[in-house]
Order: sequence, then structure tokens, then C-alpha cells
Amino acid sequence: MKMKSIRFKVIIWFSVTISAVFLVIGFFIYNFQLNSSYKTFDDYLILNANRAANYFKSLPNASISMQAFINNIGISDVSYYIFDSKDNLLFLFAPDQENDLNSIKNALRKYLLTGEKIFTVESSTGSGGNIQQSNPQRIFVLPFQKNKENYYLIASRQMEEFKATNLGISYWLLIGLVLAFLIIMSGGLLIIGKALKPIEDMSSQVKRIKTDNLSERINVKKSGKEIEILEQSINSTLDRIESGVKTIERFSSIAAHELKTPISVIKSDAQIAMNKNSIEELKIALEKISKKSDEMSKLIDILLVISKVKNVPVTFENLNMNEVAFEAIEDLIKKYPDRIEFFPNEDSYIKGDENLLKEMIFNVVENSCKYTVGKVKIEIGNNYITVSDEGPGMDEETKSHLFEEFFRKRTDVSGFGLGLSVVKYIADLHSIKIQVDSSPANGTKMNFMWNKHGIYGDVFDNGHNFF
Repeated sequence: MKMKSIRFKVIIWFSVTISAVFLVIGFFIYNFQLNSSYKTFDDYLILNANRAANYFKSLPNASISMQAFINNIGISDVSYYIFDSKDNLLFLFAPDQENDLNSIKNALRKYLLTGEKIFTVESSTGSGGNIQQSNPQRIFVLPFQKNKENYYLIASRQMEEFKATNLGISYWLLIGLVLAFLIIMSGGLLIIGKALKPIEDMSSQVKRIKTDNLSERINVKKSGKEIEILEQSINSTLDRIESGVKTIERFSSIAAHELKTPISVIKSDAQIAMNKNSIEELKIALEKISKKSDEMSKLIDILLVISKVKNVPVTFENLNMNEVAFEAIEDLIKKYPDRIEFFPNEDSYIKGDENLLKEMIFNVVENSCKYTVGKVKIEIGNNYITVSDEGPGMDEETKSHLFEEFFRKRTDVSGFGLGLSVVKYIADLHSIKIQVDSSPANGTKMNFMWNKHGIYGDVFDNGHNFF
């Protein structure tokens, strides 16, 4: 299934949101305008109806002179009908001559049944088979008393012009909303395009970075704080990838060299062995081949261990470092029974992977045992473990390369220089800080310290400075 682009998703989201907003705004504006128009229309109708009713009440009897009514009330677009309590029409003034008297009487009956004073009715005009529906009219029924008699004044006003005006306003409102929507959408799409342009530039730059140009970095100008943070994160990731690739290349190159040397020796010795005539000479050649084969086997085993350490799923749990350390060096204590001194601390805890921590401690202690004939001390504190020996110590150059793969200062000691690189990897994985103090006079001390509250954070005890 084809993935939708961020631009597409943002445009859809923006369009739906703006459409919903404009629909809601348009609905409220239309209803407000319509209600305001009806209120103005009805207020005018009610005002004129009250004037006509007051004039009728001021007369000495129930008869009304048309001319006197016009002189006092005036001519407008409002028609007036006055009925007595027996539904008899006493007065009619309809200047537009379009009102249907039956509709007016029906409006009065509706009022008497429901009590509703103001409403809209449809009146019909014509006769026989030529009956046509006229324009709607607004009706206001005003009951009043005169000389203790009940009367009903009905004011009627045609709504043709009112409807046309409202329709025109609605059209202009719709046109205005559509134009505003198009303007905002155009501006929004332009803004979205400019906002996503840095990401597109960043994407195109990242695509150009291959294995043969890993040193290149992305650079998006005037991209804004958020994009700059993303840019820094990507560049930081590229730094780590480049460093990792270089490490792999260097590791592969050195591993190939380390394997090539014994293979060459084995091949050479095998060729020599084939030319030997005596059993003793042949035996010596085969012993050399066997020795080099063992070295290759050990190197391959170590490489497999490194691969396992760096690819095995990690499980962090609360561990007692005293138990982890003792189990890690138990075999070494048996191998060097008079040289290893262990100082436990039952209150030392760490959050980490038990197997990896054992591998780390084992490699450190084994390395110390290889390079000294004196004592090797393992001291455990609340949030640290220290491994010290009485060996010859290290100079500054050796210390700077101590954790590199295949680094060996001395070739008279068996090994391949991989153990401490594994130690560094496991320590970094657990956020353990390593401090190395070494000198020819005092031997070597390696201090491993972690946050006593867990593997995350940077609060450490004892005031030590670590790198």
C-alpha cells in the first residue's frame, strides 16, 4: 500500500478543519442574520399593529372612517383587519390588495386555538381552476378590549421583498465565505509548502549520502528551531553511523589480518611438511600447524563472543553486584588461587543485564591476571567496582588506545586485544563510567562507577571525576 506523504496528510487535515470551521461560522452567521431580519420585520409589524389598535380604542364607537384612519395611521405596506368577538369583520385596510380574507380568518382561528400571536401563512389567489399560491405573509394577532368588548386586530405584511432581501444577503454571504475559504486555503497551502520545504530539502540531502560519502552532513538554511533540532539529530545519527562503519571497516581489516597470518603460517608449514622425509620433522611441522589452528580457533571464538555480546537481546533488572562479580570471577579464582583478592559489599546494586556484566568483569580481571604476577584486587562499593593489580602499569599512549579492538602493547602475552573493547561496549550500554589510573610505579587501577539510582541519569557518588 502506497504511503501518503506528510504534505498530503497536512493538506487533507487543513482542508477538513478549515471547511468545518467555515461551515460552522457560515451556519451561525446565516442564522444570526436571519433572526435579526425577522426581529426587525416583526418589530415593525407589531409597532404598527399597536398604533392601529390604540387609534381604534380612542374612537367613541366601533365604526372607523377610512380617511380618518389613513390620516392618523398613514399608508404603509401593512394591512389591518379588525374582528369582533363573534368573528365579524369590522374594518379592513389592505393597500396592496393581495391578502386573502380566508387566510386572515384562518390566522385568527389559529390564534384562538393555539395562542400563537405571530406567524407566517400562505394565501391563495384566483378562483375556480386558476388558483395560484401567493407570496407568504407575516401575521400578527393583537387582542384588545374596548368598552369591555373583545376585539382582535390582525396586522399582515407581505414577505416577498423580505424574502428577496434575505436571499440576496444569503447569496452574498455564501460568495464571501467561498472567497474567504479559497483565500485562506491558498495561503494555507503556500504556508504548508514553505513549512515542509526544509524537510524536503533535508530528505533530498540525506538521499545523496551513500557509504562512499558518509562524511557529508545535511545543512538546511533558515529552517526554524524545530527543523534545526531535527537536522542536528540526523547529523548526530550520521556521525554515529560513520563512526560505526569506520569501526567495522577497521575491525574487519584487522580481523582479516589476524586470520591471514596464521593461515599463511599453516599453509607454509603444510608445504614444508609434505617435503619432510623423517617422522620427527613431520611431527614438528604438524605441531606448528596445530598450534596456529588453535590460535585461529580462539580468535574465531572471541569474534563470535563479540558478535553475541553486541547482538544479544538485553534485559535490565535489579542485580546484586556482589553476587554478579563473584560468579564472574569464580573460575579465575580457581585458576589463580593465591593471586585474586575479593572484597565484597552486600549493599551494592545495579540495574543491568547479568550475563553482560559478568562478561565485563571477567574480561577485566582476566586481563589484570595476564599482565601481572602479583595480586589482583576486586573491591565492590555501593555503586562502584574497582579492579587493581601490581603490574608494570601503562603509559599515556597505551591508555589512549586501551579499549580499541586488537590493540596489544605487549606481544609476549597471549591474546588478541579484544577483551577490553568488549568491556567498554558493555560499560557504555549500562551508562557505567570508567576511570583508569595507571603508572609503572603503582600498577593499574580500573574503577567502574554507575548511578546508584539506576542506569539512567548523571548523579554519582564520592565526588570522582570520570571520562
